[in-house]
Amino acid sequence: MTTIENLSALGDATPFTAAAPPETGRRPSKRHGRLKRVNAAPLDRLLTAAPEAKAKARQWRRAHRRRAFAVDAAILLVVVLIAQVIASRMSVAVADDAGWPRLSLFSAILLACWLTVLELQQTRDISLVGIGIEEYRRVVTASAWIFGLTAVLCLFFDVRMSRIYLATALVLGVSGLIVGRHCVRRGLARRRMKGEFVTRVVVLGRPDSVRMLSESFRRSPASGYRIVGACLPDFDGTVGESLVTPSCTVPVLGGDCSVESAVDMAGADVLAVAAVEHLGHRRMKQLAWRMESLGIELIVVPGVTDIAGHRLKISPIDNLPLFHIAPPHLNGPSALAKRTFDLLFGSAALIAAMPLMVLGSLAVKLGDPGPVLFRQVRVGHRGRPFRILKFRTMIVGAADLECARPAGTEDAGVFYKSACDSRVTRVGRVLRATSMDELPQLINVLRGEMSIVGPRPLVPGEGQSVEDFVERRGLVKPGMTGLWQISGRSDASEDERIRLDHSYVDNWSYVQDLMIVWRTARAVLKRDGAY
Repeated sequence: MTTIENLSALGDATPFTAAAPPETGRRPSKRHGRLKRVNAAPLDRLLTAAPEAKAKARQWRRAHRRRAFAVDAAILLVVVLIAQVIASRMSVAVADDAGWPRLSLFSAILLACWLTVLELQQTRDISLVGIGIEEYRRVVTASAWIFGLTAVLCLFFDVRMSRIYLATALVLGVSGLIVGRHCVRRGLARRRMKGEFVTRVVVLGRPDSVRMLSESFRRSPASGYRIVGACLPDFDGTVGESLVTPSCTVPVLGGDCSVESAVDMAGADVLAVAAVEHLGHRRMKQLAWRMESLGIELIVVPGVTDIAGHRLKISPIDNLPLFHIAPPHLNGPSALAKRTFDLLFGSAALIAAMPLMVLGSLAVKLGDPGPVLFRQVRVGHRGRPFRILKFRTMIVGAADLECARPAGTEDAGVFYKSACDSRVTRVGRVLRATSMDELPQLINVLRGEMSIVGPRPLVPGEGQSVEDFVERRGLVKPGMTGLWQISGRSDASEDERIRLDHSYVDNWSYVQDLMIVWRTARAVLKRDGAY
């Protein structure tokens, strides 16, 4: 690679130059955290695999777009035919000999226009696949546009069109497209779980930013992002060192003046910039131009984490994008809606679970002497204490037998739960594995002490060592299930549970609650991390 020429004409910033050849005989840099020297084999494999990876990336992206188009076309073809048949049976104007050919022509035009608008709305953009709901939102928007335009044109040109046909096509079309896209997404996610169809990323940023991105990508494997290299600002070490992250080891490909050669040698599809302040505005603009000319997607990583998309709003002021972060909506109408859901869902669930609760009560009573229900004081909304109800799963007096814990767990942190706790009874293990022990908490929900979804209630004194942890959790009612219950349940690490509890409070939404309820049912059936 050679130095990029004529960049100085664009501004007085330092140009981006190619990386120097790997040096020898130098110590690893200590300025950037935990770096270590590795042998040349991993870097050689990266350089050798880069051309093939680049070619495969182009192939699978084209294949995905073709697959998504084929699924859309097949679904919409079936939809317009169904709508035409229904309209012909229910509308006299369509059933005659003249109406059917006209409607067939209209169906063909509608199908072509619908597929075109889906393409214009970039609903098959690879950057949307497997990430959030933006893909579905664009599908709905494109469908609304095509039918809105159809209604306006029919009104303007005084064309009589069957309302039954339009309503059927719209409802079935949108539903079918969303289901089809979901199936395509699931198939792609399975391939990405196996390490296929991934997007190769080079990160420009400091080690903490590289580690943060690495962990985010690890938690969202369906997004398909894989970090293959890093460029560290002001890097003065040797190409061939590596940055150790909790989930992987990232080769260091140079500094901020080596970006172009780094993305080239790594065969990267994306450059993620987490060092905007270090680069400055001029160099950032130059970098964007260079990545555009190379066909490399550019991602700018903001300095905030665990912020859901519905809280972000971008407002460009004189072409300067400003991120507005909305505060969580936890009071007023949102709290009323959540309470209404708790009452309706909790009442229905309590009625449906009554036979199971009767069986659970009998099992506990026959299993060993003692009370059926376990009552314990927990910390509730705004720090108010309440008594939580559960089926008793431990022997009587278990709270006085702390020594029964395995050695070394006395300082287990904010949360403690053991898969081999000797205090748990045989019946209790079954109740815990099936989560039946928590069914009495539906009574707590109806009393208003708990919610269906929320952070798990803490025992008084728990979590005090973690800054702002108890205070933030107290902004919402504790719940029967929550984010970490569907993310490994009892197997989730302490740091992960704390992060997920903070994330739930900060990003609460109706859709998230419904998603958690749905995924909780799946987690209970699979018995992941239940003990």
